[in-house]
Formats: sequence, structure tokens, C-alpha cells
Amino acid sequence: MNATVKFPDFIIGGAPKCGTSSLYFWLADHPQLCPSPVKETNYFGDKVNPSNKERNFIENGTEAYGHFFKQCSVESLAYEASSHYLYDENALQHLTTLPTNPKFIFILRDPLAQIYSHFRMLRYRVKRFDGDLETYLKRSDSTFQTEYAFYLKKWFEKIGKERILVLVFEDLMQNKVQNLKKVSDFLGVDATFFEDFDFQHRNETVAIKSGWLHKTGLKLQPLVPTAIQKALVPIYLKFNSNTLPKKSDKEVETLKTLVPHKERVIAELNAFLPDLDVSYWNK
Repeated sequence: MNATVKFPDFIIGGAPKCGTSSLYFWLADHPQLCPSPVKETNYFGDKVNPSNKERNFIENGTEAYGHFFKQCSVESLAYEASSHYLYDENALQHLTTLPTNPKFIFILRDPLAQIYSHFRMLRYRVKRFDGDLETYLKRSDSTFQTEYAFYLKKWFEKIGKERILVLVFEDLMQNKVQNLKKVSDFLGVDATFFEDFDFQHRNETVAIKSGWLHKTGLKLQPLVPTAIQKALVPIYLKFNSNTLPKKSDKEVETLKTLVPHKERVIAELNAFLPDLDVSYWNK
């Protein structure tokens, strides 16, 4: 492997719709950190799909991954944020053995909120599903992303707890400064940077008007510096999005059927990571 290739020093992952985009952009402002121009490379995904078809481990091997970090200096800590890595076997086996010995930050969310938010993203934002919530839950893949303990155990067994930081989405959003200082300490960078930081929530699900325009924007993303992306996204969403419909009474009742699933997920997570505070999920 070419010794001059720059690989990431840490990775942000976790379940989809759990704040990985927000954390990616907040950290991008830190002078000691260097993000990939593509937030979600999915380079080590288990399958080739539209999100990684231009570059991926399956077709290009490990060294080509350095393309996403070639703009980063030797002194900076390079990173990206691909939520699905928590579940991908390629990521587990190959990201963990990079010469940089990268650290991993995984974000978890209330299981019912994650499932519902992901459904709304598929239904209204990326438009890959056209049914109601009840129909969505009949899919075999509708809840697997909330099997947090099952997937986290694999990562802890592979690299140990020293290289992993687990955050809770609800706590992250309510206590941003405290959590960003925790992240900074974990990475070994200046934590005081976030004391007076102007936080902005990212990747909130909206109803996209033009699917073509949205896909075009995603293709252009790698060509646009992160700082400019941060300024342009709110303007873009103003012109190419609608307000989502409110949660219906039927959806509320449908989600209640998942309460036993949620209780099991919490019990398994408490048994595996007893120090992780998920009390927000019971509020």
C-alpha cells in the first residue's frame, strides 16, 4: 500500500437519521479536522449502489479510498460520515485495519423515532417508497437498523472500546456543547472551539419537490467545498422542498405496535453498554 496515501483518522457512523450529517458539518468547522468532500462515501459498503458506484472497495480496493482525503494535510485529522458502516461487513473488516487505526463515533436514536424518520425519508425525500407506514413495516428491512447491541458488539469485539465512542442522538441535540467537547476529547483536539459555536441542525427530512434536481445536487456535492455546501443547502431546500405532513393518528397507532421491539432493543443495549444513558428514549 502506498505510504503517502491519506486515510481517515476517524469515522462517523450509526443508524440513518441519527444526526451523522449534523455532526459531520459541525466538526468540519474545527481547524484541526478535515472532512471528505462527500459526507457519505459509503466506500466500504457491502454492495455497489448509486451512492458509491463511482468509487467503492469492491471494485477499487483499499488504496483508492484515499481519494476522499487527498486535500487533507498531514497535521489534520481526516474523516467522513457514512451511517451504514455500522452494519456493513466490509467496513468492519477493512476500515478497522487501515494504517491510521481510525476511531469510530456511532450515534444511536430512539428506535421508534429512527424507524419513523427513516420511513419519512424514503417516502418523501429520496422517494424510494410509495406506501404508508403500516406497509413499510411489513418490509423485512424496516427495523434491522435499530438492532444496536447486535451490531455494536461486532465492532467492540473487533477493535476494543478505546477506539469507539457511542453517542445518543437526543442527548446530542439537547446538549450540543457538552457532546462536542466529549467528541473533541475523544479525538484529541481543542474542545474549547465549541464553547461559543453556532450550531445548525442538518439533514432534517423534508418533502423534495424535484427528484431530478435533488439527484443532480448530490452528484455536484463532491465538487463543492464543505463551507460553501453549508451556506447553500438552506437556500436549496427553500426552493426544492415542501413541509412534511404531520404524523397522523393512524401512524401513531401503528408505531405503538413496535413498543415491544423498542423495549427489547433498550434492554439489550443496557446489558451491553450499561453506562450509556438512553433515558431520553423513555420520555
